[in-house]
Amino acid sequence: MFTRSAATGIASAIATFLFATPALAGADIHVTMPTPSASYVYATSEFDVLVANIGNKGASNVTLTIDLPETNTSPQVYVMGTLGILDPRCVKTGTRLICTLGTIARNTSKLVSFEIALPQADEVLAVTGTATTTSVENSLANNSATVEASLLNYDVTVTPGDVAHNRHCTGQGLTSFFECLLFPSSLASHDVEFLAGGAIAIPGEPSYTGTWSQPTSDSLVMTYVEIGVGVVAEFEGFGTNGSCFEGITTFPGSSYLSPYEVCL
Repeated sequence: MFTRSAATGIASAIATFLFATPALAGADIHVTMPTPSASYVYATSEFDVLVANIGNKGASNVTLTIDLPETNTSPQVYVMGTLGILDPRCVKTGTRLICTLGTIARNTSKLVSFEIALPQADEVLAVTGTATTTSVENSLANNSATVEASLLNYDVTVTPGDVAHNRHCTGQGLTSFFECLLFPSSLASHDVEFLAGGAIAIPGEPSYTGTWSQPTSDSLVMTYVEIGVGVVAEFEGFGTNGSCFEGITTFPGSSYLSPYEVCL
């Protein structure tokens, strides 16, 4: 015969088991994204997203949403980069890839891959993958992962006497010349001559001068000076191919800026 205290303990144990069991029996989606190998700006690289079910039940109707880097344009927002080959289970919707993965059995996984060429940008370009299921999950803490792209720049040598063609657009919050190319009618241009001693001249604009230097073999810094006024623009760019730099030009005292492409 059980004592009252023993019976109470057994009842408590049974209640704990009954309420704990449903929480333990469930799917558990786990998303991981290996960091892709470093690639040059504008070169196509592959991103992989691994969606695993580490739970003890199958995960039904699994959907993977991949958030791609976005432009800072307004009101339209675009993918910051050029998509290449997509996994056939994915469709592009705005700046996202929506991938339908169906059922993922317990202790199995599915790999989703896609290609994208990322531009030179004055910000970190990141990709985030988030998976959902209609099945009950034990945890939602591991359903998402983010990876930051590692981009390389090209060495470009500037020699006194070189003349470069500069294309640019102007706006607020922009971080890449790629954003200018989305709106070709917004582009303006001028030439810059690199003089000996680190000076620059702008053909046809005798009231402007400035300086140039290459702090590293893949970068270019320029300062534009209006005679009688002072510094009016400052540029820092990085090599995007064997003859071009891209970067941001800021204007002292102004919230506006200009993404520049400077090509020899």
